Amino acid sequence: MLELKDIFEKSKVSRQKIEANIYHIILKHKYEPRDIFADLQKCFTSFFAKATEPRMLGLSGLRGTGKTTLLWQIADYAKNQNVENVYFFDIEKIVTLGYSVLDLFLYIENHKAEFLTSKNVLLFDEVHFDKKWSTALKIIYENMRFSYIVATGSSALLLQTTADLATRMLILHTLPLHFTEYISITKNIKLDNKTELKEKLKAVLFFSKNIDDLKQNLLPLKTQIDDYYKKIENADLLLDNYIKYHNIARFTLYEDVNYILKEIDTLYHRVVYEDIPILSTEIDTENTKKLLLRLAVSDEINIQSLSQSIGISQEEINSIIDILAKAEMLTVLHPFGGIDSKINKMKKAFFMSPSIRLALLLQFINKLENEHLAKLYEDIVVMYLKRFFDNSLLSFSSFTKSKNPDFIISTNSKPIILEVGLNKKTKQQITASKIDFRYGIVVSTKINEPIFETETVFLPFKLFVIL
Repeated sequence: MLELKDIFEKSKVSRQKIEANIYHIILKHKYEPRDIFADLQKCFTSFFAKATEPRMLGLSGLRGTGKTTLLWQIADYAKNQNVENVYFFDIEKIVTLGYSVLDLFLYIENHKAEFLTSKNVLLFDEVHFDKKWSTALKIIYENMRFSYIVATGSSALLLQTTADLATRMLILHTLPLHFTEYISITKNIKLDNKTELKEKLKAVLFFSKNIDDLKQNLLPLKTQIDDYYKKIENADLLLDNYIKYHNIARFTLYEDVNYILKEIDTLYHRVVYEDIPILSTEIDTENTKKLLLRLAVSDEINIQSLSQSIGISQEEINSIIDILAKAEMLTVLHPFGGIDSKINKMKKAFFMSPSIRLALLLQFINKLENEHLAKLYEDIVVMYLKRFFDNSLLSFSSFTKSKNPDFIISTNSKPIILEVGLNKKTKQQITASKIDFRYGIVVSTKINEPIFETETVFLPFKLFVIL
């Protein structure tokens, strides 16, 4: 068995190791960092320049969303900033060899005491393989005060940090790919002034005073977006592939969709059969799989009817949904309204990745119909919105005897109503809504230009995914 000394020395990052992990294996271009990398970089720079916190960050998120690559990219950045001591620890391998994160610290304390006061970057991949990882990282944080620390792990487990560690570690959620990230990885085409454009588009769509204000400020942004799409051949086909198969970073290099679907099947099985039992021993994994299959067909969560149809108690259904949300497999929304509506009425569950919904659907349907495809687009829209709004601002409409739009976004004095659809050409679900709204947005897949009608804008889906 390898000695701890050998493990520690082999974990030191070299330029060769970095380049093997941040360059496209075939096209040889350097991966553009995901948008979340800006937060890692900002915290790194602030800590080493001004000793500001946070200096310990946790990357959580669905399996396959590129957390390990982000670690290698921060290693690359650290090396470029002339940090000598950069270490990448593969915790699964270390635990398999019979050691732990705490063993690493004790080795440093006993044999590399100079590291306790030196400038270090310590990267821990998949810390959840060590059952006592949170205690160990707390000790490292408190005893290695000149170290910048980033850890990745199963999202459900990372979010269950101890109270002490929660005050020290900033959790960053690594969501599935955005469309511009997918294009950057696969085609090496970048969106100019991406951060600025995305911020402007967000402000225009969700924080305009009224529909006239939205119209005035949206059209100038569209020119830059049009220029971006002119660089992309077969953009519509790529967008379809992105929605169905390529929104999880790990599968961007796969071409055969059958292989992708098999790998996605493996991915969600690992969440159900490996991650969730660690988080809760009371959750039945087979019941979890049954519920996921049911939610793939319909996002509505009516606890009573689900309990009757699946044969699971209402209490267990609530527990499973809560666990799946913590595992970042699902995003669960509550109905628009006050506290009573959030407690008593049905909820809706959207898959964090539409590819997972697709893989589940194809287990018991032979052909993807428009009603199924529409659900995939709703999943992507919710994933995008989740970056900007927590569940207190994002909801759905559930009024009885009323046309109900898909989503309510509660910004400013009056909310925004948002509807998603395939080839959507009507705004009836917006205009007939009982909600006193500021303006409506209909995100449509089959239009190329924004269309304004009184208090509503029909927005091309291609424009929305630039957010």
